[in-house]
Amino acid sequence: MWSTTPPSPEYLAENNSAHLLQSCIVFLILETFFMTLLYLSRLVPDSSQKANWTMILLMTGAYTVCLSKITVAILMVQIGGAGRHRIALPPHTLRTGLKLNLTLQIVCPLATSLSKLSVLSLFYTIFGRTSPRYRLAIHLTALLVLAILLMQFVIPFANCRPLAYNWDMAVAGGKCAIAPLALWRYLSIPNMLTTLIIVGIPVPALWRLKVSAATKAGLGVVFTVCVAGLVAAVMRFHAFVQVESFNDITYEEIKPLCWTVAESGIYLVAGVMPTLRPLARKVCGEGVFDRILSGALRSGRSGRSGRSEESWENKRWSRIVLRGENSEKVVEKKGGCEMVEEGSEGSEGSSIGGVEDEEKGKMEGVGMAV
Repeated sequence: MWSTTPPSPEYLAENNSAHLLQSCIVFLILETFFMTLLYLSRLVPDSSQKANWTMILLMTGAYTVCLSKITVAILMVQIGGAGRHRIALPPHTLRTGLKLNLTLQIVCPLATSLSKLSVLSLFYTIFGRTSPRYRLAIHLTALLVLAILLMQFVIPFANCRPLAYNWDMAVAGGKCAIAPLALWRYLSIPNMLTTLIIVGIPVPALWRLKVSAATKAGLGVVFTVCVAGLVAAVMRFHAFVQVESFNDITYEEIKPLCWTVAESGIYLVAGVMPTLRPLARKVCGEGVFDRILSGALRSGRSGRSGRSEESWENKRWSRIVLRGENSEKVVEKKGGCEMVEEGSEGSEGSSIGGVEDEEKGKMEGVGMAV
């Protein structure tokens, strides 16, 4: 027998919207901060490691859509009744909340897909010329992301007929092909699939490709943050699975929406971070930045022993032969230290390639071997 006892005042006053507002504020700050750094990195002169314009445009689009998602989430709290029990809301507030819910279903795929495409653009810049397999994998993944975006964008419009049935179930003859809760649950599965593929793309580079330590560090950052995005996607799916029904949709949607806001924000941060290397070099200094990336930790007492702890990056050495009119100097750089050997004009130095100065009497750089 159904209980006829009216809900208590405490039940009607319950409001759990604070978690969603906090998530929106945190990711609004994070996304704005990293996008500002992305634009500043474009101002660093003479850097080939800056984000390309394709990535800039994709990231700007992703950031705009992420801001739209955060705005919709805040409006759901302010005018849509999100966080409060459905029974405590007037009908017009509930209708507004359901309209905003539909808007969020349309905005979410745009935010995640544009962020993923920008990451793929970065991967193409790094790996596009290294291997046909990489180019093929990146192109196929981009096509898959676009196909999923198209599907997820169209389904919310086509699911319920007429469209107004999404927010007004009193419409005569209205019906939905897929239950709204099932739609929220299972549309996140393709996102997890593409995230897994994107996470797997840089793995061979981290282990086999001969790229610099800084590039490996950047790829490691992308890998780590994309894994965090995958975790957010899984947690979002899990949060929707825990919702048994949408009978109290305005109260039960808060936790899933928190993960929805976080997912696209994490993907955006993942795409921006590796492009900040030129800016970090400019701010920290190239030597300091390289030591951080290569993991070189110098001992505070290295002067006593005459040796310092070095990473594999600093153990690489170069040999430069400098020739003057009557003498020759061999400069070996090893671990940040220079060792100079003076020899006769006829002595030989190991080198690869060479650059000769046309002016006589000046020191000439003959070559470098790494």
